[in-house]
Amino acid sequence: MSTTIREYILENIKTVLAAIVAGETYNNTIASAQRYKSNGNDLINIPCIIITAGPENKDPSPSPLYTCKLTVFIDIWTRQPETDTTSTDTILNSLLGDVEKALMIDITRGGYAIDTNFLSNVPFDTVEGSPHIGITVSVEITYQHLWTDPASVG
Repeated sequence: MSTTIREYILENIKTVLAAIVAGETYNNTIASAQRYKSNGNDLINIPCIIITAGPENKDPSPSPLYTCKLTVFIDIWTRQPETDTTSTDTILNSLLGDVEKALMIDITRGGYAIDTNFLSNVPFDTVEGSPHIGITVSVEITYQHLWTDPASVG
């Protein structure tokens, strides 16, 4: 069974985000980057990232290729202890900055995509007063595959 271009792209995103380590390039270390699981993801080690494939539009051109625009949702989860006096926005902005920086190093997603673009981001709290905080980032990946084979560009 061959692996689809879409799957390679999603795995590339996971690999790239899992490699975020605090130091000269990044401000934070991502403890875990995971693909979405319908039976639940592990939020024990934080900050953690959950990657979920969203809607995808396909344009059947240029022949014989589909040009695909895949939206990917990246949920960045962390916790803020009650004793932490840092603003929640400051924490989320730091994590968001690292994710944006990491994903823009290679907009071709390891050579499988044409482009990577950030669409939006929305902060979230699970429940007011809860230590879990996060931000959902929407990214659009443009890529192509043959009409007859989603695992090949020709």
